[in-house]
Amino acid sequence: MVMRGDIERSPVIGMSSWTRLLRTATKERPTETVPRGYVDCVEAAGGLPVLLPNRVGTDVAEACLDLVDGLLLTGGDDVHPHLFGEAPHPRIDLVDERRDRFEIALIHAARRRGAPVLGVCRGVQVMNIALGGDIYQDIPSQFEGSIGHAQRTLGEGSWHEIDLQPGTRLAEICGAPRVPVNSHHHQACRRVGPGLVASATAVGDGMIEGLEDPRMPFFVGVQWHPEVLENGADPVSRRLFDAFVAAARDYRRAASKERPVSAPDR
Repeated sequence: MVMRGDIERSPVIGMSSWTRLLRTATKERPTETVPRGYVDCVEAAGGLPVLLPNRVGTDVAEACLDLVDGLLLTGGDDVHPHLFGEAPHPRIDLVDERRDRFEIALIHAARRRGAPVLGVCRGVQVMNIALGGDIYQDIPSQFEGSIGHAQRTLGEGSWHEIDLQPGTRLAEICGAPRVPVNSHHHQACRRVGPGLVASATAVGDGMIEGLEDPRMPFFVGVQWHPEVLENGADPVSRRLFDAFVAAARDYRRAASKERPVSAPDR
């Protein structure tokens, strides 16, 4: 909870986590983890990153949002298709319904209080599903004419270009009508949820690369991975995290003055 007299401390950014088995020579332990790139980018933008372990229950999500000033939905494995009314595709990869449902609860908790939300790769997909949209479960088999969106390794740099929709928050952040991005996904947003706007599309096939809600102070998702593009030093990536952390700082200041931001639920 934001306290008076504590306005200027670094805004706290809650990061969604991956539940993974950590294997060593003698042990195997479940862990909650976040790739280092997210931590570095949040810190470089002036934020204080904290991990939000996957939990069950709407009350837990509300309690988590009491403690942070912004929500970062990180990348990861596939989203379970039951959440948008479909049976699993044969090419679906690992799923974690507990993470899916917890992130959706976090999204709604953030929206109810007007807290900034940034989604990366899987994160933008979950944002879309939470607001009534859906995704391609497997781009190569469900999207004819795809340019190919799965780079082999995270260190390959940019992969294709995207076009930004004029007048959107993402276009303002990127500062150019077309920018290069990387690409590490086989799922992507398909039908856009009510109230959301497609703010970026891939050059070559028109695949959605960015979504946002213009009714919210900051509700932006991107399909690429800005946290690893040029090791987080890509200028557009830095502007994206700078804008997100700045929005979290504004949210903290508003909350400290007991002026909560009104936000639509859907």
